[in-house]
Amino acid sequence: MKGLAYFLLTIVSAFAQDANLSITWVGQACFIVKADGGATVIVDPPVASLGYAIPAVAADAVTISHNHTDHNNSAGVTGKFTLIDGRPTTTRQEMTAAGLTFTLIPGFHDNANGTVRGPNTIVRWTQAGLKMAHFGDLGQEQLTAAQLADLGDLDIIFVPAGGFFTVSPERMAQYVTELRPRVAILMHYRTAIGGPAQTAGLPAVADAFTPAAAVVYKPSTVTINRATLPAATEVWVMEPRLDTVAVNAASFAAGKPVAPGSLVSVFGKFTGASTGQAQSYPLPRKIGETEVLVDGKAAPLFYASAGQINLQLPAGTAPGQYVAEVRVGGQAVTRTTVTVIPSAPGLFAAANADGRINSVANPAKRGDTLTIYGTGQGTVTPAVEDGAAAGGALSSSLVTPLVFLAGKQMPVQFTGLAPGFAGLWQINVPLGPDAPTGTDMELTVVSGASSNRLLVNVRQ
Repeated sequence: MKGLAYFLLTIVSAFAQDANLSITWVGQACFIVKADGGATVIVDPPVASLGYAIPAVAADAVTISHNHTDHNNSAGVTGKFTLIDGRPTTTRQEMTAAGLTFTLIPGFHDNANGTVRGPNTIVRWTQAGLKMAHFGDLGQEQLTAAQLADLGDLDIIFVPAGGFFTVSPERMAQYVTELRPRVAILMHYRTAIGGPAQTAGLPAVADAFTPAAAVVYKPSTVTINRATLPAATEVWVMEPRLDTVAVNAASFAAGKPVAPGSLVSVFGKFTGASTGQAQSYPLPRKIGETEVLVDGKAAPLFYASAGQINLQLPAGTAPGQYVAEVRVGGQAVTRTTVTVIPSAPGLFAAANADGRINSVANPAKRGDTLTIYGTGQGTVTPAVEDGAAAGGALSSSLVTPLVFLAGKQMPVQFTGLAPGFAGLWQINVPLGPDAPTGTDMELTVVSGASSNRLLVNVRQ
C-alpha cells in the first residue's frame, strides 16, 4: 500500500508541475498569479490614485513587500484571502496560504540598511511547479549571502526596473545576469497610464537589460508552464492590464510594440461609435464622431466601429510608450497604451509577379519577384505626410530588413512604402535559381523585431 501511495503521489506531483500558470500585470508592482484549478495570488496591490485598477478577482493569498501605498492596498482586493505580510518581517520566515508555502526574505528599500526608505521583503513561493520571487522595492546594491541562498534557483522573478526608489535599471540587469532565472518580469517603472514620475519609462527601462538578455514584449496576461519556460533567460516587458488593446494591424500580435507611421488596430468597447471607413486620401482624423488621440494628437483613421478602429500611427512618434485615447462625440470612452519602437514588422500577405495572392493553388516560381505586404517599417525617406498615400518618388526604408524563407535569407530588391497607400510596407524579394521551393514554407521579416509568419508557396 505504501508503494502504491508513493506512486500515486509521484503521478499527481508530475501533473501539478505541468499545470498552466497565468500571470497578469496590473501595473506598478502588482501581479495576479493563478494556477489552473489552483490558488490565486495577488502581489503588492497599489492604491487606485497611482493609475492602475485592481480587477475584481477573488484572491486566496495577498502578499505585501513593504508599507508604501503603491504596494500595500490589500483593502482594494476582493476575496477571503490570507495576508502574507512582509511589513513586520525582520528575520526569514515561512507562511502557508491556499496550500502554498511563502518564504519571506527580509531586506531593505535602500542601500543604507533601511535608514532612508525602510525595510523591504522579498517574497518567494512555488506555484504550478514554478519557483518564483517578487523583489518588491529592492534598494540594496548587494544581496546578502542569506538572500542569495534563497534566490539562486528561481524560474521567474518579478523585479523593479524604474530606478530612483530602487536600484537602477542597470544594477537590476546585473542582478538578472547573476541570478540567471528563466524569466525576469520588469515592474515598478513609469508607464503611459501610471507610476511615479521619477521612475524611468520605456524605452530606457528595456534598453538597460540588453544585450545581456533577450528582451521580449508580452501582453498583460501570459500563460506559462514548466514545459514552455525559455531555455535561456528572457526579460519580459508586459503591458499593464486594460480592457482595450492596440496591436500591429497586420499581425494582431498582443503585447508587441508598433512602429512610427505603421498601421495599428485598436480593439475594445467604444460606446456610441458608428461603423464607417475612410473614402479617400488623405485619411480623416475622425470617422463619424469617433477619433483616436495618440499622445494627445488625433491620428489618421481608416475604419471605425463599436469594437475596432484602424489607424495610422503618426510617423513622428518617438520610441516610448503613449496613451491612445478613443473619443466619441468629444468624450473619452476608453484608453490603452501604445508601445513604439523604431521598427516592428507585421505581415499581411505575399503576392506573386502577376499580382495575385500567393497560395498553395497559386504558387510563385523561381525567377519571379515575390512582393510582401506588411506594416511597421518605421521611418522612410522621403517622408510622407501622415494619412497621405505614398506616391511620386518611392519612399524607401532607412534600414533594409532581413527576409527569411524556409530558414534561408533572401535578397531584398526594394523596401519602402507601397505607392497609393498610407502606411503600407512593400518588400520585393527576387526568387533566384537557388530559392527554396515547396508548399506552405514559413516566411518571416526581421527588422528590430521579428514579424509574424506567412506561409509561402514556390515551385521550380
